[in-house]
Amino acid sequence: MSGLPPVPGVRAKVSLAYRFPRGRGEAFVGRYEADGVRFAIDAHDRREIRDSEALAWSDVYFKANRWPGDDHDPKVRPIVNGNGLLDRRKIAHLRSLRAEPEEVDVAYVSNVWGGREHSLRVFERLAELDCSKDLLAIFPEGFPAEEDAENMERLRAAGVPVTRDQLAPRELWGRLARARLVPMRAGKHLCWSWRTIDLLAMGACVVFDALPPPRWPVPIEPGVHVADCGIARPEDTEAAPAAEYDKVPATIEVLLAQPDEQRRLAAAAARYFDDCAAPAAVARYVLESLPRKGRASTVTSSPTR
Repeated sequence: MSGLPPVPGVRAKVSLAYRFPRGRGEAFVGRYEADGVRFAIDAHDRREIRDSEALAWSDVYFKANRWPGDDHDPKVRPIVNGNGLLDRRKIAHLRSLRAEPEEVDVAYVSNVWGGREHSLRVFERLAELDCSKDLLAIFPEGFPAEEDAENMERLRAAGVPVTRDQLAPRELWGRLARARLVPMRAGKHLCWSWRTIDLLAMGACVVFDALPPPRWPVPIEPGVHVADCGIARPEDTEAAPAAEYDKVPATIEVLLAQPDEQRRLAAAAARYFDDCAAPAAVARYVLESLPRKGRASTVTSSPTR
């Protein structure tokens, strides 16, 4: 994380203590000061603390992808992990997509990282749905060619288009915004994917195959902000038992028959972004979570809603 969001009034209150050079693992952790209070922001996808020195240095250590139940120092607080590619202009564009006409039932565009059996099974079950679909499996370079070729052929046989090329952000967002339902998966290490922020900002009706285990300061709740198929994924990120994937078409078919519920979830997702996940909301949460100078270093989070 290179710094706090460019929110008016925030940069004037917070000074960046230092930034680590590129290439080091600790580059995911920024150190800051506000009115004499030291805090760190750990933006890494993994659940463990990325920088123990920053933890010792700080009064409050904000951890993206903090898993509930993990044994952390009391000063470790959760924080929304945003999409570092977004700026004000792109966020405004995403918000404008809330009014986009819905022309397809399901849109799912996702990377398939190597031989990720979980991703393959989700694509296959989505392809079986009897509805209008916009599916695209992206196979990034860098994995064994034979494995990729086999998996690409497997998805083609199921009726899923495949490609090696990433979509430009606006093309991706446009395809997803025109769908009634947008399936979503956890990122690497079962983290919250950057794309979660995009979908919340555009007010998509998001359907997670399995809700990511980490919790944000105001937790995203299934049935409240998003839908959740409830696949019981193991923590090692491998595929769940085959029968678990029956939950994908079952959940989507029920939701496709409930247009009012689709609209309710989409509106709740947009409100969540505006109240809890937009840059200004995250910055306010950080500043309001800091102890006043001279008070104890452990504080109670009080996210702005």
